[in-house]
Amino acid sequence: MGAMSAPADRSATPSSSSAAGTLFREHVLPGPTAWIVSVAIGAALGLILVPLSTVAAIAISAVSIIAAIVVVIVWSPVLVVADGQFRMGRARIEVELLGEPEVLEGEDWQHTIGQGFEPLAYHCVRGWTRTGLRAEVLDEEDPTTAWIASTRRPQDLALALRAAQQKARPASA
Repeated sequence: MGAMSAPADRSATPSSSSAAGTLFREHVLPGPTAWIVSVAIGAALGLILVPLSTVAAIAISAVSIIAAIVVVIVWSPVLVVADGQFRMGRARIEVELLGEPEVLEGEDWQHTIGQGFEPLAYHCVRGWTRTGLRAEVLDEEDPTTAWIASTRRPQDLALALRAAQQKARPASA
């Protein structure tokens, strides 16, 4: 039995989890540079039309800027620990199937996403973060070795995973 469920299951989306059951939620949005680039690309698309029509150029620029911002937001993953599950984007795993979460910062993070890259791990890594978390997958039937996530709040995520694991493990014993 694999640890990840099919993304078609809409009943367990982050927005449907109760606020009381949510231990951690982070939308891993990019930093200021990505937002500036998105707006610049959107504006540049409108500039192409300036020789034809200034009104069309302004309208296309506005629509393109809004579209670029929406794409950035939609493309950014959401990390959630709720209801006994850890969700990274559309993937999810039961917290009791994960080992001790390991906070990764500085050289440890760089090594994990560089030389120490695990091809069998499930990665949710974004270049605009400098910290992350790794949790080993304990399910022997799952070929995935670990879950590795970019996060700006690795200590908070690790704490939430530990709390969810403590809550889930006594019930499964």
